[in-house]
Order: sequence, then structure tokens, then C-alpha cells
Amino acid sequence: MIRLTLYITLAIFLALCAVWLADRPGTLLLNGPDWEVRTSLAVFYLIVIFYTLFCWSIFKLYRWFKTDNPLKSPKRMASRRQKGLAELDLGWSALAVQDTAAALRHGKKARGLLPTENGPLRLLLNVSSEEAKKDYLDRLQKNPNSKLYALKARLDEKLSPQNALEILQEMRGFQPASPWVSRKIFDISAQLRNWADAKKELTGLVKSKVMTAEVQKHLHTTLSFCQAVEADLSGQKTSARDFARHALKNEPSFAPAALLLARLHLAAGDKSKARKQVETTWKTGAHPDLGQFFLALEPMESPSEKFRRIEKFAALNSDDLHSLHLLAKIALETEHWAKAKHALNKLTSTNRATRETYHLLARLEMLQKNDPEAAEAYRARTKDAAPDPAWQCGACGMKQENYAAACPNCQAFGHIQWREK
Repeated sequence: MIRLTLYITLAIFLALCAVWLADRPGTLLLNGPDWEVRTSLAVFYLIVIFYTLFCWSIFKLYRWFKTDNPLKSPKRMASRRQKGLAELDLGWSALAVQDTAAALRHGKKARGLLPTENGPLRLLLNVSSEEAKKDYLDRLQKNPNSKLYALKARLDEKLSPQNALEILQEMRGFQPASPWVSRKIFDISAQLRNWADAKKELTGLVKSKVMTAEVQKHLHTTLSFCQAVEADLSGQKTSARDFARHALKNEPSFAPAALLLARLHLAAGDKSKARKQVETTWKTGAHPDLGQFFLALEPMESPSEKFRRIEKFAALNSDDLHSLHLLAKIALETEHWAKAKHALNKLTSTNRATRETYHLLARLEMLQKNDPEAAEAYRARTKDAAPDPAWQCGACGMKQENYAAACPNCQAFGHIQWREK
């Protein structure tokens, strides 16, 4: 009712204005240098009204185009997004079955339907040529939401360790507490022989509880051993001994560090300390290299003295495989047949015999009895016997003759361990 009253009032007002203008037509004169316009006030007012209505119509049209444009309507945009997501799903599905051509085709369609999103870029990054990948990586890296993904993609390229470390440091800016980033920095720091940085990263990994204390202790031991080797090669013998002791403090049975420390003592003219170090480590972790080092400490002794010394040494870890093998070898050299047989029988009776055990038994048959048939029978049993212990990488499984901090095959750091089985 109020609105109707307002409209009636407005109509009456306009009618009165029209009557007033009809009674008082008046004249409007506009002069210029070479022109003149003469019209009535009624026409002028009509022109003003029509011009106002025209401007108002243009403004309304502009607002409609901005908000209700059918090309950008919410319904149409939702439909385009659904089509784009469908193409994206088809692209990833094609990539899953190694159909890169179809994946590339669907990725480009998704890119056209979803120009502002990063999903199509990630798909295209996996299927495009190297030249196109650079462009997609640059676009992903410019977006803060996808920069971490782009950095990870760059990290997967064949980069130098130093460049990879720089990218990882940048990734840490986005994920300061990421254990994955810390482990990668640890691996590359170790690869670059930045032992202090590697130890620092290792401490952070332990605090984040992503590795067990046992793994952390072994890696710390390996780093200290590497520092000891580096100090030894550079002539810093005191530092080398300190690092080797630190390694053995964390892992007393770590044979490479014990052997290095014993050699350093021997090089310094202290045979007693070298012998004690080998004996101490043998008690907790017998190793053939330690046995050979201990055997070479007294090159001028007689056969009987050698046997007594080795028998006493083997008794420090009397039931160990390597103790029994070492004792059997020296017993064969010094013609203590019964001692050799007793040591080897300990292994066969407890199902711990390895291929070396049967080779030693075959040798015993030949040396003691000159019995080729019995020796051949023992040699035949080596085919089914357990393999002899060796250094083996826990990451790739490759066996090696000598210890190395980093696997020569897969470059994994701290994964090579002495495997008894």
C-alpha cells in the first residue's frame, strides 16, 4: 500500500511538472563559434531524462555482465571444473599403466579447463619432455602452495650433491621439522664428508623419534670412524685415535674402528695397547680381520708358541664361529690335529658350520690321514652349507670383501654390516 501511494504521488508530481512546462515553454539557446542550438526547455528536460536513463541502463548492463554473465556463471564454472577433474583422473589412470601419450593428452585438456590450478601441472610434469618440464616446474615453484612439490621434483633430477643440499635447505624453510628432509640432508652431508653437519642432523633425527636408538648409535659410530680415517690420512694421529675411541665407546664390537685404533697404537710403537684393544673387541665381536691382525703381532714366534698364544686368544670368545675357525687354522698349521677336530666338531654338532668349516675339515683329513675320499666328502657338503659371514649392505643386499662407510653399489651410508647369516 505504501509503495502504491508513492507511485501515485510520483505520477501526480510528474503530471504537474508537465502542465507547468506546457504553460511556460521557455527557450534554451546554446551558442558556439560557428553554431547555434535553440530548443525549448521541455525538450531539454526530456533529453536530460533520456540521457540519465541511458547511463543507468549501461551501468545495469555492466553489472549484469560482471555478475550474471552466462559464460562465467557459477553453474558453468562448476561444470568446467568437473570436466577438468575428470580429465585429470583419466590422465593419472593412463600414467599408472605407462600410457604417457594418453596421460599427456588428458593433462593438456585438464590444463585448459583448470588454468589456475596446480593439479594438471603436476600431471604434465610426469609425462612431458625435459624442455616442457622446466616450464611447468617454474610455474609450480612460483606458487607458494606448490613450491615444495616443485623443489622435490627438482631434487629427483640428477644434481650434484652440493646443488641437492641447497634445494634441501630451501625445502627446510617450508618444512622445518620434516624428518624426511633431515635424513636427506644427513645422507648428502655424509656423502660430501661434512661429518660435523651429518652428526648435527643425526641428533635432530633422534629427537624427532624417526629412528631407533640402536640405528642412531650405529650411524654415530660410523661417522666417528670416518672422522678417524680422515684424521689418520691427514697425519693427525692423536685426533684419529680419539675419534676411533669415540666410535668404540658407542659400539664396542665395531671391528673396523678397533682394527684402526690397534694399527695406530702399533704405528706409535705401543704393541701392548694394540694387543689389548684387539682382545677387548674380540670378547664382544670376534672378526676374522682382528684375528689376522693379532696373529701378525708376533711374526718371529715358534709354531708351539703361536698355537698357545692363539688358543688363549680364542678362549676370550671360545664359542664364537671366528674363534673356532681361527683356532682350527692354527691347529692345522702346527699339527695339533685333535684340537682342530674338536674346534670344528663344535660347529657341526650345533648346526653352525659354514662352507669354510667343511673346507677346514677336508684339509684336516688330508693333512692328518691323507684321505682324499673323506676330504672330498666334506667338500661336497659345502654346497648345502651356510655361506661364510661377510660385509653386506642392508639397503641393496650387496656383499663386499671389505668394510666401507657408504655402499659402493647404492651409496647408502652406514648400512654395511657384518652378517653372520
